[in-house]
Amino acid sequence: MKVAWIGMGRIGKHMARRVMGAGHDLTGHARTPEKHRDIEAAGARITASIRDAVAGAGVVCVNVYDEAQLREALFADGALAAMAPGAILVIHSTMGPAVIRELAQARGDIRVLDAPFSGIDRNAAEGTITLMVGGDAACLEEARPVLAAYANSITHVGPLGAGCLLKLVNNALFGAQLLLAHDAMRIVTEGGIDAETAVATIGRSSGNSFAVQLFGSGAGADQVLAAAWPYIQKDVTIARDIAARMGLDLGLLEVATQKFIERD
Repeated sequence: MKVAWIGMGRIGKHMARRVMGAGHDLTGHARTPEKHRDIEAAGARITASIRDAVAGAGVVCVNVYDEAQLREALFADGALAAMAPGAILVIHSTMGPAVIRELAQARGDIRVLDAPFSGIDRNAAEGTITLMVGGDAACLEEARPVLAAYANSITHVGPLGAGCLLKLVNNALFGAQLLLAHDAMRIVTEGGIDAETAVATIGRSSGNSFAVQLFGSGAGADQVLAAAWPYIQKDVTIARDIAARMGLDLGLLEVATQKFIERD
């Protein structure tokens, strides 16, 4: 299948490489093509023009940082207009469901899936990304051979926009757990317990979580929190805004993530 890839950053480049490894014909867009000579050498065609990248592709995957970058790529730079009728647009970026539905309305002759993911660069390289997919189930099955190149868990979670909503809830929950784990590590270290020993022991106990395990990496607790902060802050802000628009009560999730809103 001919695949176009927009957004070959720290994680996206691994996804794109695995798509090629699965035998698909990949054309990628990069603002600075020279940074992706290795992918080009592996068989990808790298273009400086987004319109050239998506032309004729059956599946177009977008993995950019935020809504502003998505709008720039799809609207300002013309990717949406250049897509072939009937093509599938897969949005891996995390944003509000309304944006996804707007894209679908802007081009009624293409199909859109919102497929935000959970995972880091290592998971992308290993093909163990988790995808939460919203949209038409039959469309997902058509795109599955591409998505399965880098995701080992692909779940259809509901109609268009449902993937983004679930991912935002997931990230708000993770943000709350991250703040709790940070304070837990502060308490144990102030109490004279080695952090790695504490993490390893909690890992075999009822208090374990993915957030707790991040603090066993050897980095300081403040460093771990600082590295995740901008990404979680972005998604928590979006989640709270969407909840307000939908009249949803976030309950303790709102209380537990308040620090992400208070600190710039």
